[in-house]
Amino acid sequence: MDQAESLRRMMSQQSGGEVRVIAVTSGKGGVGKTNVTSNIAILAAQTGKRVLIVDGDLGLANVEIVFGLTPRYHLGHLLDGTAELRQVLATGPEGVRVLPGGSGVRSLTVLDDAQKLRFMSALDTIEDEFDLVLIDTGAGIGDNVLFFVGGAQEALLVLTSEPTSLTDAYAAVKVLSLEGGVEHFNVLVNQVATEQQAREIYEKLCTVTRRFLKARLKLLGQLPRDENIHRAVLLQRPVVQAFPHSPASRALKAVADKLFTEPPPQSNVGGLKFLWQRLLRGGAGAGAVPPAP
Repeated sequence: MDQAESLRRMMSQQSGGEVRVIAVTSGKGGVGKTNVTSNIAILAAQTGKRVLIVDGDLGLANVEIVFGLTPRYHLGHLLDGTAELRQVLATGPEGVRVLPGGSGVRSLTVLDDAQKLRFMSALDTIEDEFDLVLIDTGAGIGDNVLFFVGGAQEALLVLTSEPTSLTDAYAAVKVLSLEGGVEHFNVLVNQVATEQQAREIYEKLCTVTRRFLKARLKLLGQLPRDENIHRAVLLQRPVVQAFPHSPASRALKAVADKLFTEPPPQSNVGGLKFLWQRLLRGGAGAGAVPPAP
């Protein structure tokens, strides 16, 4: 129980020199979530923050591709005990550390309760080494997404102007708020031409959210369509490094500045506390969870 309390405390800490945990998520794939995560990590590291990216898109991990990394180990090795956490962690640009998610590893697409407990136990051992943890979740409303976003201090929702993106973003907010206890969402609208277009998309999402849910949304900013993003991916470099003066890089810097100068919301009620209660009591139809190694 003492260990569990330590883990809960790690993922619910507030700002003020303590680790800040932000989950970057989306309702559908292809909206630029991994690029947002990777570039915000670089910008944070450039200000002196010690940054860890957890590639939570398990089985379809892409952070290592954006960073041009070829890690020997991934999260699967950590969970099955064939590698220690420090062996699994890779080092990316600007010293950003990456916990790879394992591309093409089907067994990671749905973590069981024991694996979640082992994952959290491993993170607890390096809590003091980072100022910022960014979790690049998978798209959609699967169990892994619910676990990662529900356990984070903050949720950053990425969407585009496509109708399917907007519909799926609402579905994600609905599930994460009702089942994961997530109350606050920062919203980032990607691939838009103007700030006005971004605000119109955001207002559409707010309208339906206010009508049916208690979740609160806040517009963090917008990112333009920029061919330099595609060029940077081909180079396997973050765009803020490969093309620092491009429109996308300038917009990302503005988003990062706003994100890190404003205080984070209060920890999500329910969130990880609910998840840990379920894990420790073997709820939701699961058997009792064995002690973490």
